[in-house]
Amino acid sequence: RMEVLAQADSGSQERPPRPLRQDLHALAMMMIDAYDVLNISLDADADDVKKAYRKLSLQYHPDKVQQGGSTMDAQEVNERFNAIKAARDVLQEPERRKIYDTFGIDLGEERPEWEVFNIGASTMLSPLGIFVFKTILMRLVIWLVGFAWVGYIILFAGLVVAILWVIKFEYRGFDIRSEEAGHILISAGILVGGVVICWIWQLIGEGLGVVYLVTELVDAHLLFQSWKIGVSAGLGSLFVAWLVRGWWFWIIVALIVIGVVLFVALIVATGLMGLWIESVKTQHGGKLKDFRLQMRKQRKALQDEIAQLKLKLQSAGGGK
Repeated sequence: RMEVLAQADSGSQERPPRPLRQDLHALAMMMIDAYDVLNISLDADADDVKKAYRKLSLQYHPDKVQQGGSTMDAQEVNERFNAIKAARDVLQEPERRKIYDTFGIDLGEERPEWEVFNIGASTMLSPLGIFVFKTILMRLVIWLVGFAWVGYIILFAGLVVAILWVIKFEYRGFDIRSEEAGHILISAGILVGGVVICWIWQLIGEGLGVVYLVTELVDAHLLFQSWKIGVSAGLGSLFVAWLVRGWWFWIIVALIVIGVVLFVALIVATGLMGLWIESVKTQHGGKLKDFRLQMRKQRKALQDEIAQLKLKLQSAGGGK
């Protein structure tokens, strides 16, 4: 940039190289932030944001620009229009704008503190809740199977399904031997097998329940990839089932208590995150505002410098 000015001062008739001219123009026209995109001050209120967006969205709407015969290409118009919409989205929402004025970047529609809560809920609370639900379901099934009449109903239902499979039952496009009905057959087989096993020895049924819960934590294929691992898993599940007999109620209570503690911890973490953001806003928000103002001053100085450069180049060319 200084070399170009020196050339202009010395009366050189050479124009600055094209890449340099393009870089200077790009720097001079660069948008600093969302406020700059909407051409509003850093202290603009919600009404100012709406008015600026309404004006610029009409001015740079792709349809209106094309009808007006502008020299801007379609891609440039779309990018400018999308930038205007994005700036409006950031500045019209108070909480989102607060984050933007605190950290200098847009973190999206979701507040950071709730992102923390959502991450904790999806990685800890949700898996724990599913595990507790399936534990309760497993114990409920074993408890119901303990009633003879429930077992008879399940055996009768299994017998009906088996008869329908033998006679190749079909009804309104439903085929008992189709792949779609496969899950019905599998479920019926598991229920009947579970009833029979529980009637033979309830501990085996509870052991199967333990295996069912373990498969929620470990891939089932790992347990049965070889007969040695399968046998070890079966014996281990029987031992665990024997060890915790009579303690299932307290195990479920303990899991629920852990879930409640995790929930409270996530709420506290969310609140602390919100307090930290407020603290950062109070301590450093002014620094970011000063930096943005300084960037505007520097850009204005660059624009003035480019204007002077153009005048000097024009004077040098006219002097010839």
